[in-house]
Amino acid sequence: MNIFLMGGWMMWPLALISIMATAIVVERLLLFSSCRFPQRGLTILLEEAVQGDIEPLLEAVRKVHMLRRFADLLSADGPGKEAALRIEGEAVVKRLEARLPMLSILAKLAPLMGLLGTVLGMISTFSEIANAQAGINMNQLAGGIWQALITTAAGLFIAIPALFFLHYFQTRVDEVASALSEAANAVLATEEEA
Repeated sequence: MNIFLMGGWMMWPLALISIMATAIVVERLLLFSSCRFPQRGLTILLEEAVQGDIEPLLEAVRKVHMLRRFADLLSADGPGKEAALRIEGEAVVKRLEARLPMLSILAKLAPLMGLLGTVLGMISTFSEIANAQAGINMNQLAGGIWQALITTAAGLFIAIPALFFLHYFQTRVDEVASALSEAANAVLATEEEA
């Protein structure tokens, strides 16, 4: 807590950014952990679907709570099936992408806020030195610079994990989008052959 307070008032906005980023990461981790395909590989299920056996694929997709409606559309018949699958696939991707733009903003904002805190701290330090009656006290200068750099370090400590998780989540979104597209294409190709 002492280092936090030594960073000055800019540490409070950084703490808020950290709390918001952490909340988004935890919420997204919980969501993505519930959106995993079963142990049996998707590639095998898709190969079976292309050969005409779509039931294992449908069963695997139904086990993922977020994809149940998509699975229902995969097994449905009728006109407009392809468009309905596309629309539902886009809706799933949109749910997975939710809050990622905010995480991106927080990851970019944290180091900038930290740098601003450092600049303000340096201005304050040099102002005190300029107004000092006696000569320059090197301990005062070093202490002021050290204190000013705390906010930059804090901003980086927030931004680095936030960027890591942002890219992880974006990769997972791409994987799910690709899997949905492949599943829809496999089922539609099987129906066209029939």
